[in-house]
Amino acid sequence: MPTIPDHPLRYALTNELHARPFPTLAAPGRAAYLALKPPKAATARDRDAERTHLIALLDRFGAPHPQPGATHWSGQIGRHFLKWESHTEFVTFTVFAEGTADIPFDPTAFDVFPEDWLAEAPGARIASALIRVELQEGDEEIDDKANAWFVRDSLAISRMLDDNLVVATDFRIDPAGHTRFALFARPGTGERRIGRVVQRLCEIETYKTMSMLGLARARELAPELNALEQRLTDLVDHMGDESVSPAETLNALLKVSAGL
Repeated sequence: MPTIPDHPLRYALTNELHARPFPTLAAPGRAAYLALKPPKAATARDRDAERTHLIALLDRFGAPHPQPGATHWSGQIGRHFLKWESHTEFVTFTVFAEGTADIPFDPTAFDVFPEDWLAEAPGARIASALIRVELQEGDEEIDDKANAWFVRDSLAISRMLDDNLVVATDFRIDPAGHTRFALFARPGTGERRIGRVVQRLCEIETYKTMSMLGLARARELAPELNALEQRLTDLVDHMGDESVSPAETLNALLKVSAGL
């Protein structure tokens, strides 16, 4: 069989698919999630500063360091399992732990991230979430808990994976500053399945917020764009006016173009 040359990046790209395995989490369990993003120039941010910040957290638990230039790391830190990822515009920290707290969505779950360490973060919080994973005990109990834990007007509940999982959230920020997700798993649901869903929920929360970043800028520009639209309308209306020279119209159009 003749040798077929490989693309120079074939192995690297294939290995990348397996470089970030999904976490595992059993029910009952819990997770805390944090995403940090610089307010400006996020794609050109200092990645070394991010790794230094990660290492500062790992050193508090005596955990091993990531490889130089790494964009992801996972491992045990004390009683928690940490998954760290550096993305194009933000960096994420997700911690997983066994069991659930007596108080649903207890903000002390975030104590794994020390306050002084958070204060030195090379970015601002773009998303954070608390995820509570329980075993299913019937639809009625799920409804009761969801109505007690979330704002009813915003409550969203969805069944997943052939009803093996039910997720509930209101996509609001609670008094402690976190979005809450409740995950109800049927007995026997695999740890990898639960871990994948938890990671996807964190990704949904982050990209939901990222997608809204342009809203404030759009609102800011709306008056100026409305004025330009009216100016274009006026120019079109007067294009048939013989008293207006083509040169004047062209000059006016160029000014509108410059304004854009």
